[in-house]
Amino acid sequence: MARTILVTGATGTVGGQVLLKLAGREGVDVRAAVRDPRSVAMAAANVTPVKFSYEDAATMQSACAGVDAVFWVAPVTQNMVELASAFLAAASAAGVPHIVKLSVTGVDDPTPMLVAQWHRDMEAALRATGIPWTSLRPGGFMQNFLGNAAPRPDGNMYAPLGESKTSYIDVRDIANVAVHCLTEPGHIGKAYEMTGPEALTMTQVAAIIGEVSGRQIQFVDIPEEAARQAMLGAKMPSWMVEMILNIQAYSRNGHAEAVTSTVKDVTGNAPITFRQFAWDNAKAWQTR
Repeated sequence: MARTILVTGATGTVGGQVLLKLAGREGVDVRAAVRDPRSVAMAAANVTPVKFSYEDAATMQSACAGVDAVFWVAPVTQNMVELASAFLAAASAAGVPHIVKLSVTGVDDPTPMLVAQWHRDMEAALRATGIPWTSLRPGGFMQNFLGNAAPRPDGNMYAPLGESKTSYIDVRDIANVAVHCLTEPGHIGKAYEMTGPEALTMTQVAAIIGEVSGRQIQFVDIPEEAARQAMLGAKMPSWMVEMILNIQAYSRNGHAEAVTSTVKDVTGNAPITFRQFAWDNAKAWQTR
């Protein structure tokens, strides 16, 4: 009998990669949680879009009914802890037997980042339900350099990070670990701190992106207040601005440079290097 897995955040950065790796996999039926199933076309025969909204408990409970596992991605919103409680109530009512939660690094730190505090609360709420769980706690995503952290049109990368190092992880590695946790025994009750294979400064990141793109890319360290005003000027919500600045301060203070062996321990494969990620995505920076 096929194993049924619900993937939330199915159109997002991490959930989308989990969905991609489960699509076409033998012995697995996948439910892709989306707001409007009619708007999503799934090529793989084993993937079915299902309606799922954090504002509608009935859709969450229906999506969870009869599954063997859930990959849970809480939306990054100001009220994410509140929405998480609604989901956990629906998952409990549906009798979900295993939840693999996408969390964040630093949850167990004595003074965690703001977003890690939110995930700590969500992890505690998950444990309180009694539902068997696995927590994935990745560090900063390499894929962020394809979005808001990408080089600006002038070729500069601006951030208040100094020469601090961060052990960025490729989202594809997060998804690989998630798939193992969703389809194999032995991961219940585990909290996996996940990183890439090396810690890099922004100066090193800029040099690698410049090398693969053929552009002159430089990192420019800026004061935190300058970063705040730039994000606010781009109409970013103030709560999100403060969350991002808090993450950057965590890195700037040397808390994001640890490297773990989790990806290889769980999957058997070495994690993707930043240089490999960069070569895989070189065209994205060439056209900017």
